[in-house]
Amino acid sequence: MTMSAEHAAPGRARFSPVVAGGPMRIGTGFTALQFHHDQFAPRAMSPFVLVDHFHMREPTFDLHPHAGMSAVTLVFEDTEGEMASRDSVGHNATFGAGDLHWTLAGRGILHTQVPVGSSSHIHALQIFVNLPGQLKSLAPDSFRVAAHEMPKVRGEGSRVRVVAGELAGLRSPARPPAPILMLDGYLDAGAKAAVIPLQAHWNAWIYLVDGAMSIDGAGTLTAGHALCAGAASDGTMLSLQSTSAAHFVVLAGPRIDEPVVQHGPFVLDSEAALAQAVADFHAGRFGTVADAR
Repeated sequence: MTMSAEHAAPGRARFSPVVAGGPMRIGTGFTALQFHHDQFAPRAMSPFVLVDHFHMREPTFDLHPHAGMSAVTLVFEDTEGEMASRDSVGHNATFGAGDLHWTLAGRGILHTQVPVGSSSHIHALQIFVNLPGQLKSLAPDSFRVAAHEMPKVRGEGSRVRVVAGELAGLRSPARPPAPILMLDGYLDAGAKAAVIPLQAHWNAWIYLVDGAMSIDGAGTLTAGHALCAGAASDGTMLSLQSTSAAHFVVLAGPRIDEPVVQHGPFVLDSEAALAQAVADFHAGRFGTVADAR
């Protein structure tokens, strides 16, 4: 993950100010720090619309719809127990520590996801990934990538799980509907810098789960804080250096230069499209989920 002289960064990234996650609690079994795209400069977080860094210990969300986006759960390795997922595509899955679960809502899906049993503690990110207009009518789907299937890039004092996309020639088996990079990384105190390439016209959302970390050109991140980076027109490199042991996440993808019209779990690009999605949901066009509780 280091950068040699012949691969020097072609341009400097544009960084947003650092943003602290907003605390939220639902019931007695769900707490989170939430980040929303409008906390940053316009389209600075695109293609990501919302990220919740959450802890879930009991069922929290009833059966609910999504449309126009992907709802993605990146599970951290310290999770205890499993989450059960059922959806209107007919997919039933369980996933746990280190796994990825991807729900492509497209033109509309129903799903429910709940911890299994009374002793599960799900520690994860819930990520709303926008879809460009031409992909919002895709047929819904869902898939799981197990932790053991994800390649790991190791450096001097660093370990980065390639959850989705490709890093250092290693590619995750995840099959997102549009190009994306999701990394779950760890740096020892004083580790050699981890250098992450960011393609031209891509944005990255960088979050610190734990510890402290400096980013070349943007200062220091502490736990529970995030910032966005936008690549120069010829791409750039993000240099991440630990100032203590650190656990970080990088989410990156091509910027979508389209309106974002969000209403809860619906992410569309116009009020008319949002109204149609809501109408389709109420008309039962998102299907049904068997045995949902």
